Amino acid sequence: MKRKLMFAALLMLAVGLGVPAPKAAAEVDEFRVALQYGIGYLPLAIMKQNQLIEKHLKTAGLNTKVAWSRLASGQPMNDALLSGSLHVASGGVAPFLILWGRTHGNLNVKAVAALSSMPMYLVTNNPKVKTIRDFTENDRISMAGAGQSIQTLVLQMAAAREFGDANYNKFSTLYRNLSHPDGLIAFLSGQEITAYFSSPPFQYQALAKPGVHRVINSYDVTGGPATFLVAWATGKFRDENPKTFQAFVGAWKEAVDLINANKRNAAEIYVKESGDKSGVDTIEKMLNDPEIRITMTPENTMKFYEFMNKVGTVKPKATSWKDLYFPEVHNLPGS
Repeated sequence: MKRKLMFAALLMLAVGLGVPAPKAAAEVDEFRVALQYGIGYLPLAIMKQNQLIEKHLKTAGLNTKVAWSRLASGQPMNDALLSGSLHVASGGVAPFLILWGRTHGNLNVKAVAALSSMPMYLVTNNPKVKTIRDFTENDRISMAGAGQSIQTLVLQMAAAREFGDANYNKFSTLYRNLSHPDGLIAFLSGQEITAYFSSPPFQYQALAKPGVHRVINSYDVTGGPATFLVAWATGKFRDENPKTFQAFVGAWKEAVDLINANKRNAAEIYVKESGDKSGVDTIEKMLNDPEIRITMTPENTMKFYEFMNKVGTVKPKATSWKDLYFPEVHNLPGS
């Protein structure tokens, strides 16, 4: 009792002398987010151009700087996230799931939400290639993040279905790792690259060249619309920066609503942000394609996970898509 009374007296003395009470840990003063190339990243482009994250941070009472960067594929995203130089990464479901598996039980990386559901086309200028069975060692397939990208995963799933699970990586010797813009240039030049696996708008630009035709539509492999891109972060960052995290989610919801309410305006912002030469009319037409969805709702995520788990690319067990995503989207009708 004496000790308790003495401690209380010392505490009152400290308050009287103006000694500050311990403060809660401060949130980051700079929030670092990265995006890649293509209209699948439109929600992030809208957030950047309209400064929506800053708006929601200010509402939360934070004067946080938002720093944006652009990377070419998922692997450098994951490296940056693990090094702490990035707080939110974005990219295909495959590189996200790889990091989810690697950090399960420690940093606990999870997806914040889906960015988009879009079909991905594998196209070729080789007239002999009608299906993936027709590829030979003379072909070269350009993909951003080849080996770990979402396009790689779709091709692996197609190969497993065609040749058996043991041969899921059958085409790995044909991969060439180029960003979508660089891959398109190489493909259209007609030199080494004979096939190109990308995403909107690049795949449509490739198909516009005479002699180019489609070999795979990713929706045929997944059995319908599937999440193409997500953004992910560590559970550690979410726990230590709850206001920043919630501001990001709020900005994301606002961006998606803006896109779906006015696709013309969204196309204008995308062209301004990306410098895309296709033009506003072309981008708007893509956004109105019923196969292209800008939505936070995960679609068919578990099909990707189940395949990667089956072939051993991702080892931890997930029983539901909710095991892969933070609770902020658990109210959505995901899959």
